[in-house]
Parts: sequence; C-alpha cells; structure tokens
Amino acid sequence: MTRKDLTGIFFLFFFSLVMAFLYNHFSASGLALYGQWKTSKGVVSALSKTGDINPDIQINNPELIKQIVQDKTRIVLDVRPREVYNQGHLPGALSFPLIEFDQQVFQMLDSINKQEPLLVYCSSIECTDSHTVAQRLTNLGYVNVMVFSGGFRQWQEKGYEIKKNDG
Repeated sequence: MTRKDLTGIFFLFFFSLVMAFLYNHFSASGLALYGQWKTSKGVVSALSKTGDINPDIQINNPELIKQIVQDKTRIVLDVRPREVYNQGHLPGALSFPLIEFDQQVFQMLDSINKQEPLLVYCSSIECTDSHTVAQRLTNLGYVNVMVFSGGFRQWQEKGYEIKKNDG
C-alpha cells in the first residue's frame, strides 16, 4: 500500500465520519451524543432533541416520595403499561400509561383539577416516560407536576409497600 492509498483511505474515513455526524445532528431521529448519566442527579438519559428530561421537576429522595405517598399530598400517576402496573405499583397510584395518554387525557382533564399537585413515575431511573408525561401535562396547563426519578424500581429496592391488582 502506498502513501497515496493511505491518504485516500484516511480522507474517505474522515469525510464519512463528518457526514455521519452531520446527518445525525440534523436528523429528527438522530442519536444523542451527550446526556445526563449520573444517577445522583436524577433520570439517566441521553438528552433528547425534544427535551423531555427536566431535572428541575425531579424528586430524587425516596424518603420524601414515601412521605408524599403516605400523606397523599399529591395525586400519584404510574405511567408504565397497565399490565406492569397491575403486577405492582405505589399505594394509591393511578394507572395512566404513556402509551394510552391520548385516549386517557380527556378523562383526566375532566377529573383532576389543573392546580392539583401531581407526582409521575415510571419503572426506574433509566425510564424517561415519566418526564414525557409530565411535560405533556404541563403543556396542557397542569401547574404542579413532579417526577419521582427513581421510579418503581427504587421504591421496590427500598422495601416500601407495594399494591397489586388482579386484573
């Protein structure tokens, strides 16, 4: 292989790499190349182009969440699929799956005042569904929406009470 061949290979590789990054940057479905990966700071996620992760609305303290659930100071929404919710959820939590958001939102708008404090959670610190629902609710005018960043997994790991549904 000659020096000219190596230069050509390097040029093609560099050009391909630049084009890939440009395509990824401008594509609506591009992959995030940076994000929030420290579990101590809340939900672990790549930053999305839609900006679903808002660290300002996260509650990272499971003891505080336990107190909120016990005192019923917030309406708690479980956004995991209904089948998963039925297998175990936080006491008093309502099933409000992200996948059914569009079908359930009008019922929610009729039954929950937009001033009510809400707490949204999903499966774990790696799950962003709770942030997606929280953002959608905020966009609909709900003014006090928080996210339990540790989600059901952290609740379960702490050994807190879990409720189950038969169907």
